[in-house]
Amino acid sequence: MNRAILKENAKLALRDNFTAKMLLFIIPIIAGIMGTGSTISYQMNMDEGHFVTLFETLVGVFSGLLALIITAFVAIISAAALFNYIKIYRGERKNPQFSNVFIPFRDGTATKILAVKITRAFILFVLMFIPIIGWIAAIYFGLGWSQATFVLFDQIEEGRYSGAFGVLRESSEKMHGWRGDYFIFIISFFWWYVAQGITGGLIGFWTIPYINMAHVSYYEELIHH
Repeated sequence: MNRAILKENAKLALRDNFTAKMLLFIIPIIAGIMGTGSTISYQMNMDEGHFVTLFETLVGVFSGLLALIITAFVAIISAAALFNYIKIYRGERKNPQFSNVFIPFRDGTATKILAVKITRAFILFVLMFIPIIGWIAAIYFGLGWSQATFVLFDQIEEGRYSGAFGVLRESSEKMHGWRGDYFIFIISFFWWYVAQGITGGLIGFWTIPYINMAHVSYYEELIHH
């Protein structure tokens, strides 16, 4: 695929009413800035007694649970924003509303989003514990499942949702013969990711909408091949 054209199409899709389109990703953007700009650490001091150690342990457990909840929430919001970006790219939504990203919590789509993301993440996580072969398999499956969120959107829209494994299987089928091309496409954003790190995530107000719309552009080209 012509990466320059895909990226130009993404810019065109974002050009009009950019602020409203950017706000669909404002929660992931802020989460990224907070994650880049701060780290939380807990130190256990045995000299301070059993009570302090227990308290810090409870705080650590609570923080871990809170982090999981926030991660799940941001994942759902991000997927909802992508759903809107697909509609914007296809010309089906001209004036997106920020409230659109909360629709999955109202129509039950949130559970489907989490099912796909958790299934994919769990399998890839397990594969990473298998040296060499597992790592290669994780890369192969990861690239094959890269379109899962977009596939999920189309399955839901067309009333043919086939479960998490069905979504991953269809994504893999669509990516047949395109894994290498998609890998290069991802790498082409390398300097944008570097810029995000250097600016503490602040440039994400532009790069996150742009990169995500570019991925929508790739998917649209993929399904029409």
